[in-house]
Amino acid sequence: MMRLCSVGTLEYNADIGRLALRRLSAEYPQDAGIEKRLKAQRDQAAFELKEEGDLERWCRAVRGLLIRDISHFELARMVNELPLALEEKRRVLPEAVKLARAGGEQAGVDTILRELLSFYAQEDHLNLEGFMRFRMQETLRDWEICVMRAAEELLLEAEYWELMQVLAAFVQLRPPQVRDVYIILNPDGSCTLTDDQDSRIDYDRCTGDGVMSVLVGLSPERITIYDLSGGAGADLAETLVRVFEDRVRVFK
Repeated sequence: MMRLCSVGTLEYNADIGRLALRRLSAEYPQDAGIEKRLKAQRDQAAFELKEEGDLERWCRAVRGLLIRDISHFELARMVNELPLALEEKRRVLPEAVKLARAGGEQAGVDTILRELLSFYAQEDHLNLEGFMRFRMQETLRDWEICVMRAAEELLLEAEYWELMQVLAAFVQLRPPQVRDVYIILNPDGSCTLTDDQDSRIDYDRCTGDGVMSVLVGLSPERITIYDLSGGAGADLAETLVRVFEDRVRVFK
């Protein structure tokens, strides 16, 4: 017997019909007629269940809609509640989304599917915000942790660059101890430092702290960086440019 199951929102400013079609297409990759079974509107979508297994596939699609699409709205709401400036919130949100996708959203995905199957066993229409607030509380807590971690990383980054500014001022006052230092950044994360006196230091792991302490001690007149890392050494190169300013030249 054919059955119509639907999902909709009264709160989220999202094209639910388009998102539902995208998620269903992932569940029915070989079914070109899936769009005909979906009655799509901007604020809701209804799907015809005709065959065995359709309900579970529909629930998987709704789960994807919740944890991959609607999650952005909930994460934005959580970030907006933080006591941060607007520009700081703009920087926190993408990092929070990345953390959620990397691991936070995976927690409880099987539980979410079971909750959806249980819900549609008794009901035909699901309200997204209601389901999320009442049946996905564990997932919401995971997302809150992602938001807090993203905010903490932002504050730590700000403190780090404040320290680099102090270090840069110290370096500018210190007379050069050597004329030239050359740094080769390798793809495997290692690097080599040499100077104009043929001294050489090899690092298996080219960390900012290790390299920076040596360079501050040497206070070279010029630093030439050969970045062969393919982007892996970009952060270190940026830090050296900020601290040593016009003394640094970077070649890629």
